[in-house]
Amino acid sequence: MDIDRTDLRILALLSKNARITNKALAAAVDLSPSSVHERAKRLFDSGLVTGSHADVRLDRLGLSLRALLFIQMSEHEKTNLDRFIEDILHLSEVRAAWMISGRFDALVELVTRDTTHLHRVVVEKFSSRNAIHRIETSIIFDGARQTDLTAALELSL
Repeated sequence: MDIDRTDLRILALLSKNARITNKALAAAVDLSPSSVHERAKRLFDSGLVTGSHADVRLDRLGLSLRALLFIQMSEHEKTNLDRFIEDILHLSEVRAAWMISGRFDALVELVTRDTTHLHRVVVEKFSSRNAIHRIETSIIFDGARQTDLTAALELSL
């Protein structure tokens, strides 16, 4: 799929605000609303943009403790890492999971109510698995996320 600078500007604007109106998007890139609609449709249809979402403040719903689990799999289970990642994504406390390189095999982001809930999840839903050799848990105190992809999209040129 050929992407030009206008497509990149549309992607950058959508990354900042997925709810931007087609009319505002068209004005920002200096094209007609129908042209922008067709371009955006093409970006979605191609699979380059896979959707949009709302950032829900789980802390305001009582899920204020976030943690990272660094997981080392048992040697004989490393070949089943794909299946492990798929399986844990079905746990209600799991927000994200990644296969990683280095000393650990997987990184899992959790959200829980408090340290008691976190401890129960780690013990009952992770440590009890024979596939897991070792877990290190880190509590997330604070963080930030970059949602404006303008600079990153410039790298693709």
